[in-house]
Amino acid sequence: MQKSNKYLFFIIILLLITITTGIFIERKNSSSKKFEIGILSEQLKIKNQQLAKIQKKLSAKDINLQDVINDGFLRFDTAIFNKSINEKLTFSKFKTQDILFSKNGYALGSSYLEFNDNKIYLASGNGIFAYSEFNGKIEKLKIINSNIKNIVTYDKFYETSQYGIKDILIHEGNLYVSFFNEKFKDCYNLSILKSKLSIENLNFSLFYEPKKCIKKKNKYGEFWAHQGAGGRMVPYKNNQILFTTGDFRYRTLAQNKDSDYAKILRINLMNGKSKIVSMGHRNPQGIFYNMKDDYIISTEHGPKGGDEININKNPDVKMKNYGWPISSYGDHYAKHYSKEQIAKAPLHKSHKKFGFEEPIKYFVPSIGISEIIMISDELSEHEFLVGSMGSEIKEGDLSLHYIKLNKNKTKVIDHNIVTIGERIRDMIFIKEKKIALLFLETSSSIGILSIN
Repeated sequence: MQKSNKYLFFIIILLLITITTGIFIERKNSSSKKFEIGILSEQLKIKNQQLAKIQKKLSAKDINLQDVINDGFLRFDTAIFNKSINEKLTFSKFKTQDILFSKNGYALGSSYLEFNDNKIYLASGNGIFAYSEFNGKIEKLKIINSNIKNIVTYDKFYETSQYGIKDILIHEGNLYVSFFNEKFKDCYNLSILKSKLSIENLNFSLFYEPKKCIKKKNKYGEFWAHQGAGGRMVPYKNNQILFTTGDFRYRTLAQNKDSDYAKILRINLMNGKSKIVSMGHRNPQGIFYNMKDDYIISTEHGPKGGDEININKNPDVKMKNYGWPISSYGDHYAKHYSKEQIAKAPLHKSHKKFGFEEPIKYFVPSIGISEIIMISDELSEHEFLVGSMGSEIKEGDLSLHYIKLNKNKTKVIDHNIVTIGERIRDMIFIKEKKIALLFLETSSSIGILSIN
């Protein structure tokens, strides 16, 4: 039996070396051309399917492929160190090959970041939790034991798929984790786990889940897990957090006040009960709450075009509606929708004309918008960094977008783009150190952006 296991591990390692080598050879010779990216994406898809098959066979023997590779740590190599981007920005990048599964076809590894008590915390899309003391570099993160496998039991969560962790939040000594939850067979929701923060062991329990799950085969006739992504969490006032949810491509839920989907919710931390803050969202990918001035700024994926940045001032006064799927500056991906489908989601360009809130900025073509962080002092100017994913640099993808608002927070008065060349899945800002931490999922790296 020992000999069999050793042989199996040898085959796994050999396959992983082949996968990694193939990926990086292709990346080295690829530009941002769609054809080449398409080839790379297909290669990643095939290799990830092979990994998934191995993972399933090992799971049957109670062996975790990720554990075999990691040996208790996620190790990072320095790819770029203190590179000057401009007079205000310095950039470093640290890459890992220890996150085996991603949550996007263009990604080597997907993860989310947090910072607390001078420690960096990471949660991978497939449920690895790790931490490290921060010393200006990323060298290795120690894996934290958790009980997540006792709670999330469906295979797709632990493989390269659309299903996995969507964000993490450390707040008041607790760790919150949003994730795709398979409530029943082929019926999914966005739920939140909670554990007391620990670097030794995370003991999660279910903190929040919506009233209903969405079936893959539903009355609306469409389902797409990526579009249900949302999952962002930030601290809010009165012992609450804000939580974003998407529509899973069940578009009419966005205008249904009885549904928790395609909304920004506020969730009571004492009892887990939720209330709708705003509706008419498609897939909110980033959110920030300014406590002093009492406003929410959020980012949102449009369909084909129409990514948005939205403002909600005094959010508890009135439930605001941002228009999806009645209004959008984007278009449907499919060219030949039926009259019935168009009637449900007409995508009028004006929002205001139909009684909805206009975005303060929208992007056509889309940039694959992601997280938003505030980088200025809340007492002075309102300056933000917005991440982008996508695959076309010339369209503003794979970049950081600097955004500055006017004093009334009604419009963008300055917008500059800094090309990073990677899909920016997550960002956090560490105010006391004047740095932003980025998870760059194209190469499975952590970036450190120093802001002078």
